[in-house]
Amino acid sequence: MLAKNTFTQIIGTNIKKIRNRKQLSQEELADLCGFYRTYINLVESARRTPSSYSLYRIAKALKVPVDEIYPSTV
Repeated sequence: MLAKNTFTQIIGTNIKKIRNRKQLSQEELADLCGFYRTYINLVESARRTPSSYSLYRIAKALKVPVDEIYPSTV
């Protein structure tokens, strides 16, 4: 089982990789999700663990399945 901080770090890294691959800024992703840019930054830097619904909104905005954001060890 992953520790919460490891899980949060992997989630943030995966979101950032996907966002960069899609050439979106944090501001653009935040607008697509209905979040503030600072929230996206907190998630990507592993200072905030997003709820399952927040992950759903982020995945939908990035047009990827939620399991692409989750750690592969889950």
